[in-house]
Amino acid sequence: MDTASVLALGLGDTSPWRLVDQCLYTGKQPHILKMFLETDCGALFPCPECGRSCKAHDFKEFTWRHLNFFQHHCLITDKIPRTSSGEQGVKRVNVPWAREGSSFTLLFEQAAMALVREMPVLAAARIIGITDKRLWRVVAYYVAKAVGNLDLSGLNSLSLDETVAKRGHNYVTVFIDARRQNRPVVFATPGKGKATVREFKMFLKKHNGDPEHIVEVVCDMSPAFLATISKEFPGANVTVDWFHVVQLFNRAVDDVRKAEYKRVRVRLPAATHWAVLKAGDGKLTEKQAAALLELEAGDFENHASTNSARRAQFYAV
Repeated sequence: MDTASVLALGLGDTSPWRLVDQCLYTGKQPHILKMFLETDCGALFPCPECGRSCKAHDFKEFTWRHLNFFQHHCLITDKIPRTSSGEQGVKRVNVPWAREGSSFTLLFEQAAMALVREMPVLAAARIIGITDKRLWRVVAYYVAKAVGNLDLSGLNSLSLDETVAKRGHNYVTVFIDARRQNRPVVFATPGKGKATVREFKMFLKKHNGDPEHIVEVVCDMSPAFLATISKEFPGANVTVDWFHVVQLFNRAVDDVRKAEYKRVRVRLPAATHWAVLKAGDGKLTEKQAAALLELEAGDFENHASTNSARRAQFYAV
């Protein structure tokens, strides 16, 4: 099997186009393998609108970045025709190896998206040898396509939380399907607070979802979230996630510790904090067990931080 046959086999079925020439350019690093495709004179092409076979109206040369040939960059060049089918007008035909408007082949974009799933876009762009802006455009296309096909008609339980996207007050609020184990994220939007919940409600309606079907929402204790959820999803029960409940207990215990220290001017035993929190489970280290015994034997009154403790107990229930 000659070189042309090997390269043609690697390209796959490109009918009615065929590989007619190839050249390896070694004048710069990395080297570039260019492959040139052509069609037979008088070949018919399917109209991109109606699918009817039509003759070529005119041609224009295009180039696409393909998967690397070993360590060398690979480019595909071909003259793509426009067809005229009467009612549809003059349209550029689609090629089987690339999507419309892209300067990359489908196989190249598939490899790029696989890298993006595992690492930051900038790192992936450096590996495949393109700018991150070009890769972001590829990511945006496929993400928009996937989101457009998203069906939320069965969504009835969701969880939401905000996170910091980068340094500074740059937040992103993420909404997930609480009952979905694989790929649970259904919506993400910049910002936090009431506006993000309203945006999700609009997104839910656009994708066959019904706000009346939401029966459970898991979130933190943000007053903005709690107030907006009760308004936008009136039939939903609100559950505070466990992380924030534990956070309340931590603060309550710490407030009690500070108040007792101020009252008796005696420093509490070391490891008191975790000894109190873990006492119910019984899984204490020797140091924590000793701290708990010393605490129980001491004259400490639990008269501080009553409101914090009661609030933590309320959400725990």
